[in-house]
Amino acid sequence: MSIRNLIWEIAKSGEEDLTNTELQAIEEPEELVVARGLSLEAKDSTTGINKFVDVKIANDVESKGALKLGDRVYNFSKGYKTISQDVRKLLEWATGRELTDESMDNLMALVGHNFVPKLRGLDAVASKKGMDKQLARDTFTHKEWDESPKLQVIDTGLSSAPKWAINLDEGSRRT
Repeated sequence: MSIRNLIWEIAKSGEEDLTNTELQAIEEPEELVVARGLSLEAKDSTTGINKFVDVKIANDVESKGALKLGDRVYNFSKGYKTISQDVRKLLEWATGRELTDESMDNLMALVGHNFVPKLRGLDAVASKKGMDKQLARDTFTHKEWDESPKLQVIDTGLSSAPKWAINLDEGSRRT
């Protein structure tokens, strides 16, 4: 059996303990490198397929509503990441401008210009300073939205699953 076919058969079987497979019998490093390369190619391909399928499902549930199939609900969410607008101004505000320029430069060197505060921490400091939490978030951070939709898969068997997902009937959609 070729190494390519061997890797394919092991992948299809879902075998986790590879000591009981024909792969165990391969001793030559050259053949092991080929097996490694083939498995990496397969991993890259399946990752690409998963991303493609996830986007298609996300587009479907975005336009038609969340869908329950089995014990999972497929939902759409638009992903984002929080970005700091000006880290130096954020730190000056948080420290009450009590640091010297040298101390602020040292702090900036430690946290970097891409530092993003924990939002709960930002909220706590805002509260201590008598500032509205949302105003602090809007002043010092902004959301950078992802280009492509993000598929959210909710396992309805988990205690953290939302009630609406648990109560959704099999095959039905939440619109």
